[in-house]
Amino acid sequence: MGQLVDLLYGDAMHVPHVISSEVLQDTRLVSFQYDGKAGDLHTFVKVFLDSQGFKVETRDGVDFVSTKPAEEVKQPEHETYVYHPRYRTADYLAQVVQPLFSGRMTASAAPVGGLVPSGVAAAPVGASGAAAMPAPLPMPAKSGVSAADDLVFVGSPSEIRNVKQLLPQLDRAAGEVVVRGWVYEVNTENDHNSAFSIAAKVLNGIGGQVSLSNGPTAQDSTAIRFTSNYLNLAISALDADTRFKQVSDPHARVVSGSSVRLNVGSQVPTLGSISYQGVSGTPVQSVQYQDAGLIFDVQPTVMADAIQVELQEQMSSFVATTTGVNNSPTKNTRQMSTTVSMRDGEVIVIGGLVQDSDSSSRNSVSWLPRFMDGHGSSRGRTEVLLVLQVARVGAPKT
Repeated sequence: MGQLVDLLYGDAMHVPHVISSEVLQDTRLVSFQYDGKAGDLHTFVKVFLDSQGFKVETRDGVDFVSTKPAEEVKQPEHETYVYHPRYRTADYLAQVVQPLFSGRMTASAAPVGGLVPSGVAAAPVGASGAAAMPAPLPMPAKSGVSAADDLVFVGSPSEIRNVKQLLPQLDRAAGEVVVRGWVYEVNTENDHNSAFSIAAKVLNGIGGQVSLSNGPTAQDSTAIRFTSNYLNLAISALDADTRFKQVSDPHARVVSGSSVRLNVGSQVPTLGSISYQGVSGTPVQSVQYQDAGLIFDVQPTVMADAIQVELQEQMSSFVATTTGVNNSPTKNTRQMSTTVSMRDGEVIVIGGLVQDSDSSSRNSVSWLPRFMDGHGSSRGRTEVLLVLQVARVGAPKT
């Protein structure tokens, strides 16, 4: 912009002029077309500069070109549009729509894009005539407005028209799925194969209706997949095998993008921080409860032709602490994370978390010497196997 003004006055119009440094430093890219039949070039340039936030004052035949003060800049016309969400929250819609428009938007109690509340001074206006967007202001911690309330958008008439067309397309019911899981502890002490291999042999024996395959987005090495038509038959086959012990069969309904936790275990109290109260500084020991056992975090994302499932599997237990803080138990944790792409109603089998246990016993009679005591020991190995199905609730969204 600065180069164009200098070119027009220096080479095109040959009019005595004084151009301020603010105008010459303007680096905006501009373009215009001038038709000599439409009128005088000098008059056209004045109108053009006025539209760009500059003013031209002619004194004694000299043009003085400078930036307009903020109070002289004509504010663009704005309208207000209020949208009542049907399926999605106002927060969700605001986060999706706001980056597409320069207008200002507010959803629930927190402003998006810097909506200025009443009573707050307006932001300064730049040379382009567009108001600078202020940073969102902190809102009160307590508010009667929820995330599902109305969405308010302030923008130009053309933006309002576009927002009215866009919001109904985004405000559609989120996909839902039913997550069904069967958790097995598989005894692999007397078998050199993994629980996954044992399950594959068992399921292949029901008529060859299952297959080993990799999912298009799977991060795990392999997974057993089959359709829901053979689900009851597969569960019956696993239950009938003495090596498989079913410890849980959680079922849950979850919205796309949300997570559900399947927890088979208990909460164990552990020692937390120590605080000192009162003038005497009496120490107070806090106690924290931590989940232990089998924990599955499942987060499905429903798409048009697939359901992407993020799965985190954790096996944990507490044992007596032998080093460090002996008054608090030690947590042993084994976990696995994977992402799989599944079809509607498809079933997968995932294994891999192994737990070894060693135990020893001693039998003695009080009046016999100690070297005649009886000793025994045993070692066990179990592996956790998860049979997981996700089924879409309702018809696919088109």
